[in-house]
Amino acid sequence: MNKGSVDEFRQSWRAREETKKYHFKRGQPDHQVQFAFQNHWRVFQDVLAGTELRRVLEVGSGRGSMGAFFADAGIETHLLDTSHEVLASAKRIYALDGLEAVFMNGDALALPYADDSFDAVFSIGLFEHFADIAAPLREQMRILRPGGVFLGYIVPENPRSVQVFGKPVNALLKGAYRLWLALTGRRRTPPPPKPALYRNDYDSAAYLRLLDEMGATEKGAFGMFPVPLVSHSPDFPFSPMSPPLEAVLMTVWRGVMWLRRRLTGRDPWTCSERWGLAFLVWARKPERGDD
Repeated sequence: MNKGSVDEFRQSWRAREETKKYHFKRGQPDHQVQFAFQNHWRVFQDVLAGTELRRVLEVGSGRGSMGAFFADAGIETHLLDTSHEVLASAKRIYALDGLEAVFMNGDALALPYADDSFDAVFSIGLFEHFADIAAPLREQMRILRPGGVFLGYIVPENPRSVQVFGKPVNALLKGAYRLWLALTGRRRTPPPPKPALYRNDYDSAAYLRLLDEMGATEKGAFGMFPVPLVSHSPDFPFSPMSPPLEAVLMTVWRGVMWLRRRLTGRDPWTCSERWGLAFLVWARKPERGDD
């Protein structure tokens, strides 16, 4: 595969019914990924505390699931993606929820914005699809205003994460789902397979070294998503299970989070980098004169 190529993503956006929906939800979530994004948003708010947010950008936005939380908070939100199709889907979904955003077709390697344009720039599941992470990182730091914050939520290739416990369950669910399709005759064939996507295995240290070289004096990283995804089709784009199964799983997750908070005293959605499904790297662009 072409490392960092957009073609695999375009195929993924076109192939699956799930791409017509996003993972933003006000109130109680309907499934585990909505639940996860609500927790992502809480962690993002903690990192961004004290930062004046007037204008933000989600790079490689897809349907804009994370950007929707910023838009819902009344912040001017820009969504940038290489796929016209997914931006059209995002525009339709945002309108249904009464959300406003600026939808921009563009390349993460050459962002169509001037220097110092945004108070925060963020991405969800973008950087792990580049072999050269320096180029997109440099672009995102360039368009941040001095004092602005970069947030990169990264899902690396990590065979030792908590997802190792979900793999056998997911294999059983996949077999049961295919059997159910055959017995009910709802579809003659299973849904189309999801195109494979390149994924690097860089840890947070690689990003922090680059941020050091780019002059970031405030920065950090930590693991996130300490529970396994459970589904008959958990790979990108994620396919939810039936509503009753999703409700049971989220009840279990809430119990796990309550226990983690009691035991650690920290935000239960954060964890060690090795254990989590993802990690968050953040940095604040130095104010002028602080370089």
